[in-house]
Amino acid sequence: MSNLTLPPVAKSLYYMCKKCEGERFHRVLAHKTSTSAKIECEICKSVKTYTLPKTGSDAPSARRLSGAAGTAAAKKAASSARSHTGNYEIYNSNALGLEATPYSIKGNFKESQKLNHVKFGIGFVIKAYSDKVDVIFSDEVRTLMHNRP
Repeated sequence: MSNLTLPPVAKSLYYMCKKCEGERFHRVLAHKTSTSAKIECEICKSVKTYTLPKTGSDAPSARRLSGAAGTAAAKKAASSARSHTGNYEIYNSNALGLEATPYSIKGNFKESQKLNHVKFGIGFVIKAYSDKVDVIFSDEVRTLMHNRP
């Protein structure tokens, strides 16, 4: 049995919107079943069905690798985490005196710019595209939208 519950009706949740091509807040319109709800994107107003993620032995990602494959996967994950933390620290030390720009979807960001996201904290732009940026935060690299009217 799942220990996750659906958010209450009229509350918001952060979820990927395929129409907007980014993570957005969606308002819960109605509960369809005990594990799914009808939600609406607060930006583009598209309506979709949200289903609780599977947990426990039902989840495909819950399968554990054993033997050499499990050891190799664990080493790779640990190495990736060390590498990410090292890269973040390099950006942080290079931008020590810089003021962090508050993140806004309407803002225009450039590579190596320091920004402050309300939810994710201080981050650094590692790659800038015309409508999105890849930002390295202390925990992971995220793609954020920018340059939107």
